[in-house]
Amino acid sequence: MTDEEKKIIHAILVKPGQEPEICQLPLNVDEQIEVISDILEGNIGSTEFFDIGNGASLWILVNDFAVPLGLKPNRHLPGKDKDEILFGNVIFIAIYNEKSEFEGPVNMPENICKMFIEQIKANFEQCKGDEKPRSQDEVYVEFPESENERSFKWHEIEKPEHVDKFVQAGRAKLIKHDEYEVIELNGRYFKQVTITTKKTPLN
Repeated sequence: MTDEEKKIIHAILVKPGQEPEICQLPLNVDEQIEVISDILEGNIGSTEFFDIGNGASLWILVNDFAVPLGLKPNRHLPGKDKDEILFGNVIFIAIYNEKSEFEGPVNMPENICKMFIEQIKANFEQCKGDEKPRSQDEVYVEFPESENERSFKWHEIEKPEHVDKFVQAGRAKLIKHDEYEVIELNGRYFKQVTITTKKTPLN
C-alpha cells in the first residue's frame, strides 16, 4: 500500500437513478467531512444501519435537509421500512461503534464494498423518480421527549431583506430574523413554521 493509498478510505456512493459505486474519501476527518458535504450537497444526516462486526457498523449518510430542498428520490429502505425513502445522494460508510476501542471511520476493502453493493442492489429498491416524501418526512422535531418539544416544517421563502447577520452551521447559515427562524442553504431560504401534533399542541 502506497502512502497515498493510506490517506484514503473506501465507502459506497449511491446517486439517484444510478447503481451503487465505490467512492474514495480522505482519511483525515476534517477533510472527509468537507468531501462528504460536497457529495451530499449540504450538511450530513446519519443513521446507524447495522453492526457489521469487528467493532464497526454500517452507517447511512444523507443530506439532512433533503426533503425541504426537494432532492430526487433515490432508494427505498428495506423490509418493513420500505415506505421510507432516501432522497438525494447517499453514502454508506463503516464507522467504529461503542464495541470498539477506536473511533471514526473504517476503511472497507474493495471486495467488502462490492459485497455490500450487491446487498444494497438486492434490498434497497431503486426509486422510479416520481416518489414524494411522506407527510412525517417533512416534520422536524426540536427538543424531543422533553417538555419543550416542538414540531415544525421548513417552508421555502423569498430572500429576506437582511441576511448579513447569521451564524454559520456547516454548509447552512442560520439567519437572525425578528419574526421567525430562517436558514439559507445552497442559495435558497427557508423559514420554520411551527405545526401542531398530539404531543406538541400550540399554546
